[in-house]
Amino acid sequence: MDTYSSQQSALRSSGTRSCTVSRQCLARAPTTASLWTRRAARAARGIRVHAATSAAEELADDGVSLPTTSSSSSSSSSGSNSAGSSCPFLAGLPSPPAAGSPWYTRLQQLSHPEQWQRAALGSHSMVSVPSQLGLPAACLLGTAELAKTVLAGEGDITLQGVQRNYGFATLVGQHSLLMVQEPRHKYLRNLIMPAFSPEAIERLTPRMVAVVSRYLDAWAAAGTPVLAAEELKALTFDFIYAVILGRDYEQQQLQHMRQLYGTWAAGLQDWPFLQLPFTRFGKAMAAREQLMELFKAAIAETRALLQQGQEVPGILASLVSAVDEEGNRLSEVELCDNLMLLILAGHDTSSVTLTNILAHLHNRPAAMQQLRQEQQALLARHGSQLSTGVLREMPYAEAVIRETLRLRNVIPGLHRVAARDIELGGYAVPAGTMLYSPLHLLNKADPRWTDDDIEAFRPERMMTAEGQKGGWQMSFGHGPRFCAGYLVAMAEMKVLLALLARGYEFSCNTDTQWVQQVGQVPVNNLPMTVTRRRDAAAAT
Repeated sequence: MDTYSSQQSALRSSGTRSCTVSRQCLARAPTTASLWTRRAARAARGIRVHAATSAAEELADDGVSLPTTSSSSSSSSSGSNSAGSSCPFLAGLPSPPAAGSPWYTRLQQLSHPEQWQRAALGSHSMVSVPSQLGLPAACLLGTAELAKTVLAGEGDITLQGVQRNYGFATLVGQHSLLMVQEPRHKYLRNLIMPAFSPEAIERLTPRMVAVVSRYLDAWAAAGTPVLAAEELKALTFDFIYAVILGRDYEQQQLQHMRQLYGTWAAGLQDWPFLQLPFTRFGKAMAAREQLMELFKAAIAETRALLQQGQEVPGILASLVSAVDEEGNRLSEVELCDNLMLLILAGHDTSSVTLTNILAHLHNRPAAMQQLRQEQQALLARHGSQLSTGVLREMPYAEAVIRETLRLRNVIPGLHRVAARDIELGGYAVPAGTMLYSPLHLLNKADPRWTDDDIEAFRPERMMTAEGQKGGWQMSFGHGPRFCAGYLVAMAEMKVLLALLARGYEFSCNTDTQWVQQVGQVPVNNLPMTVTRRRDAAAAT
């Protein structure tokens, strides 16, 4: 996996140039150092940019005047730079060509993202998509080199772009790691990351095993098919709640919290974002307030136990204990917003990925058999106990996960915003332009697999020398916002695959349509029958 420092080095030689030629350009785009120094000063004073503030407005607060994206990224054809950059170099560059898909297909970006991404890009490496049907204008990036340049360049040539979605930013919380800009993002990430270290995962593994084992036993005892998609939603919610808060809850409490979360999550897909009692957004905000009160109580309890010198398990204890060099700690609002983000990131993404994994394994029995063989070898070497060391010795299980994400990545794409006028892939990109990295398309267009059946589920491809490289696949992001919970997510999925392969048989009804929601989900919720293996006693 590329480190952030190596990504930054690659950025310098990627052919991306910022406009620094003329005095007018320099007046418009202050140096990175002065820009982030002023932003750091604002952060130190406790000033926060409102969730609805666009990147252009935020940069304007730093003294940078940006053109609007409607003039920069909705160009109808290639040619000279229509944005009229004052930089002589950029002014001589063409604008990206127009997207090849007609306007009336734009909503496919939501319902059939890969199909839309492929049609919009055509044979180009980068296209300009105008604002259509309520969706914003953007430049669509068609190669991993361009996408990685944009994602690794955050804090230099780009900014996080999700803040433009007012409803999403308000529901998730503007103090969460997802929403804050640099340098506050780097500061918060440095405080949060110890909670996701290998040592922290080691302490969490027994709790992971306990949660997964409880669900597998219940499925086997049911005697009738269970709806895998719904059950995995419940499992991953109970799992993420247990490992975050470091304690077990009664099923009635968990059911109540799941209902609150479901109401909250539904608001993320609402539009327009009207906070009224009868709208999904209004109900979501009310559910958020209740979840915030639960978080505040858990934070107070954790702080009290830590002050008494007691050892407290879970990610929350690590977050509460986090302290910087000057003795500063995360505030209550920062803790609450980031707990909300962790549940969102660790719940839907994991449950949808696991649902797709089970469907693929059912459809390819040879892959399931190889997974069982890997677990039998681990049982012979280490016994039945699962630890982070044992989880690291599961290359085939990891290949199953990575291949599933290649085929059905949960997140269709990632947004960033040009922080200033830049040259990208030979095109002029004005400041304020939305830059979209289409993960679905990039996964399938990866040149490592062009001579293979890109639609086939073949975990073996990830076991090859080429498969061990990063390639074009960026399922957990890239650059300074690479998924903080990557190790937790991989451990959770490996634990389920290990326990399933060791102790159970399963079959699914995969004869169903898959639709795009948060990832691709089965219309029939994937009915699944689970039975306990006869030799399971020695394997668990």
